[in-house]
Amino acid sequence: MPQVYNAIRTADRIILASPVFFSGLSAQAKIMIDRCQAFWCEKYLLKKPIPEGKFGRKGLLLLVGGMEKEDGIKCSEATAKAFFRTINVPEHDTLSFLGVDAKAAILEHPTALKDAYIAGKRLINI
Repeated sequence: MPQVYNAIRTADRIILASPVFFSGLSAQAKIMIDRCQAFWCEKYLLKKPIPEGKFGRKGLLLLVGGMEKEDGIKCSEATAKAFFRTINVPEHDTLSFLGVDAKAAILEHPTALKDAYIAGKRLINI
């Protein structure tokens, strides 16, 4: 975690990507977020939020799930929103794709590549 903490602390842009399982982020993404409780303590108890830096801080949330309903996306985004707020990322975009349930199925999505390209350009727009 020291390398992850340092990367989060010094980054201008943060991308959080996860498959959606049972309406939530993957275990790996969630445990990383849970370990960022230290940032919550710094920000809210010690009143020492991560500085915004020269270019500000922005985020991108990428979610892919096999479900057809938005519920899983909404639940996952709520967790990600709390994470981004805690690490002082005041704005983020969410890019989500539903009905993607097989290996490499995202490659068949009609707009995924274009949507990701546009989201990436928005993310780096300084």
